[in-house]
Amino acid sequence: MIKTSFFIFFLHEIHNFYCLMIHIILFGPPGCGKGTQAKIISNKFGFIHLSTGVIFRDHMKRKTNLGKLASCYINKGILVPDFITTNMLNTEIQKHFKARGIIYDGYPRTINQIYSLEEVLTKFCLGKINIIFYFFIQKNLIINRLLKRGRTSHRDDDTDIITVQRRIKEYDEETSMIWNNHKYKDNIIRLNASLSVDKISIFIEKNIINLLY
Repeated sequence: MIKTSFFIFFLHEIHNFYCLMIHIILFGPPGCGKGTQAKIISNKFGFIHLSTGVIFRDHMKRKTNLGKLASCYINKGILVPDFITTNMLNTEIQKHFKARGIIYDGYPRTINQIYSLEEVLTKFCLGKINIIFYFFIQKNLIINRLLKRGRTSHRDDDTDIITVQRRIKEYDEETSMIWNNHKYKDNIIRLNASLSVDKISIFIEKNIINLLY
């Protein structure tokens, strides 16, 4: 364990000396485990974890203007419009110019959001999208996971079966195909999200170490 931690630290230092910030996208339907893996990666590699869902829910909890606006969409299982999401994420990215890397959890979700992310990375010379981990999982498992999460976390968008089904449908119809552009084919790494948390995290870690090395 100590040797592994030292090796990861060593790779961090090499990467920081020679390279720009790296950018890792966790992509997949709601309930596939992106948030869990993002936290693990963040803790293991020292990367910043940016989650649109977490940021929006924080604003909703604090009843900010952004939170009130976002809640109108989120609680109905509808994607928050691009101009709101991209402006929020661009602001967050600019807080972390000295980070080793950023993990994007739940973003981008539309083609326009991809363009916006690429634009802000280019504008501030922060590097490029390096890896897109594409989580795939059966629909019935997603529904069960979301409803279970809703019972424990009391998230309004996870407690109602109609809202859950609407979110999955919107992902299938609006989001699932956004990385089909030939440009990104070498960046996409598919993973089976029905595997255990440990197996998925080990798989992700190996790919990130390969990138750092």
